[in-house]
Amino acid sequence: MKASIETSIHAEVPTAQSVDISKFTFSHILAPTDFSPNSDKAVDCAVQLARRLGAKLTLLHIASEPSPLDLPIEAISAEESEGWKKEAQKRMADQLARAKLQYQEVDSVQRTALHQRDEIIGVARELSANLLVISTHGYTGWKHFLLGSDAEKILEHACCPTLVVRSDATTRH
Repeated sequence: MKASIETSIHAEVPTAQSVDISKFTFSHILAPTDFSPNSDKAVDCAVQLARRLGAKLTLLHIASEPSPLDLPIEAISAEESEGWKKEAQKRMADQLARAKLQYQEVDSVQRTALHQRDEIIGVARELSANLLVISTHGYTGWKHFLLGSDAEKILEHACCPTLVVRSDATTRH
């Protein structure tokens, strides 16, 4: 796997001297995926971590729920929306099958939400995940300014330590 890995543990700790890494147990890892190449790298990393740690791994896909402001006048047909859901289910089933070839303690969850980053944080709490493994698109400059960073927002609000897997600089857009 040729990806650089950047870690950040977000926890409120009174002093740096009081951090005891042995208190961190990673028994349930959550790995959100949007099926992009960067996301695939993060899932691969999560599978390897789960296998090495003997942790349960949950893959998460969140389909975007369009905002009423995003919809054109003719809106999206029910058939088109159902087609997207079925495609996402198929892709998740494929990704789950690939992960299970390497490690059996893997399951998956699919959701629909208006704000994916908020849903990721909510699912992490709901499942009592104690490690998040997320990808970043690696945007810099104007793209980062205009598009923001879901990874940064997740890091700010995550309820557990978070590992951010990013693509190396040669694959950034």
